Amino acid sequence: MSRSAPSKMLIAFSSLLLAHACYSAHEHSLLSTVSQAATPSSAGIPTTGSSLPLDITLETLISVALLLVGIVSSGCELKPISLRKWAGLLESGRVAAEGVDANSAKGKGKGLFDGLEERPGFLDVRKQRKEFADWVKEQGDS
Repeated sequence: MSRSAPSKMLIAFSSLLLAHACYSAHEHSLLSTVSQAATPSSAGIPTTGSSLPLDITLETLISVALLLVGIVSSGCELKPISLRKWAGLLESGRVAAEGVDANSAKGKGKGLFDGLEERPGFLDVRKQRKEFADWVKEQGDS
């Protein structure tokens, strides 16, 4: 069986269990309103039904918990949270991120942050500082 087959069976089982719990709760509410209609209240004010029995409440909670476990276990493999691992996977060519071809970037020596270094519209302050220092030296020599 594949990884998702047990989780799909768990989802199906817990869904049936949840449906049964809902049906039981509905039947209990109908029975409690019928029994209250047979015995009129002393003040003439209609009362609400009694709370759900413990077995219906437990069945509901267990079915919801199993359903959540099944849904989480059937999900796809999660991506690493740390940027270092993700960048390593990206540069090794195992993962292609949106807009980045990992195989071509790997061959050219491009890393994850090289796009930040190649910003054509931004001012290169270090380059201009060096050019200014060279200009000052030329002015001092003349």
